[in-house]
Amino acid sequence: MKKINLRINSTGKIYSYEAQDIKPNEAVLVETDQIVEEARVLDKPSSTAEAEEGTGKILRTINAEDRRWCCTLKNQAREYVAEAQKKVIRHGLDMKILDADLSFDQKKLTFYFSAKGRVDFRGLVLDMAKTFYKLIRLQQVSSRDEAKYFGGIGKCGRELCCSKFLQDTEAIATEIAQSPELTTGNMNKSTGCCGKPMCCLSFEEGKSACPKRVERKK
Repeated sequence: MKKINLRINSTGKIYSYEAQDIKPNEAVLVETDQIVEEARVLDKPSSTAEAEEGTGKILRTINAEDRRWCCTLKNQAREYVAEAQKKVIRHGLDMKILDADLSFDQKKLTFYFSAKGRVDFRGLVLDMAKTFYKLIRLQQVSSRDEAKYFGGIGKCGRELCCSKFLQDTEAIATEIAQSPELTTGNMNKSTGCCGKPMCCLSFEEGKSACPKRVERKK
């Protein structure tokens, strides 16, 4: 048995498990706290501090039938978004519901939302639980994640990297974004539409894997 690290899709948290014959980047089903969820095997081990010891067990790698079921669940979860936003308005909360996920066994419903600051949503969670008859989890996402959900066009004229192909948007160091080479003449050039340093800055620094374009020789 070897140690592998998994990232739970709905929470983004990383856990360590013992497993055999599971390859990096494979999608798996994990039973945690009596709830079955989707997860992905990380391509390289995370630090000990980042990866907690996982509870429960890995059930199996996701097969074709599982994928079809996951697509059905995603569509079903998104049908709850409009009703959830109505409840947000009724409770007078300054937040916006962006997306939703259902756990593989349909026991847990996760809503992703954006807000300018901290939000006391305890009353909202109770209301949602009574309406949807599921364990409710609300997860606040960053402005970068909001751009990823809604998509858009970057300053380069192309679709945003975060919404097109990036799986994990790195936290890019401020000093990289503010380096003289990147900001000469205009400090805003290194800032994306989310107000954060552009994801492509990490490609310049060689920190992320990015599809390379080959220049045509004239």
